[in-house]
Amino acid sequence: MHAPVTPHARTHPPVTRSRGRLDRVEDRVLAELRRVLAGAGQLPLDLLGDAPVRDRVEAAARVDALARALVDRMRGAGWDEGAAPSAVTSVLAASVPEAETVLLRAARTRRA
Repeated sequence: MHAPVTPHARTHPPVTRSRGRLDRVEDRVLAELRRVLAGAGQLPLDLLGDAPVRDRVEAAARVDALARALVDRMRGAGWDEGAAPSAVTSVLAASVPEAETVLLRAARTRRA
């Protein structure tokens, strides 16, 4: 017979302090990028996907995907400050200075 499962049993290993801090930093960067991209008037609508956006939830999901792609690109570049402009133009196919500023600030934070 199996022992009863406790209601608060851990199902995953604990997160180490350093990784948890990095996760919180990336979460803040993602939130800032979502805000910037959602408010970017010059963001081409065709970047939001192949089909028309049907509602706000779908638009938010597509903006979130773009923000995550930007963070992934910067992570792949080792959060090098010089990679921010090319990350933005390669993901968004346009220059969005506000997004570049967010990525530059995040890269500088990681260096400190």
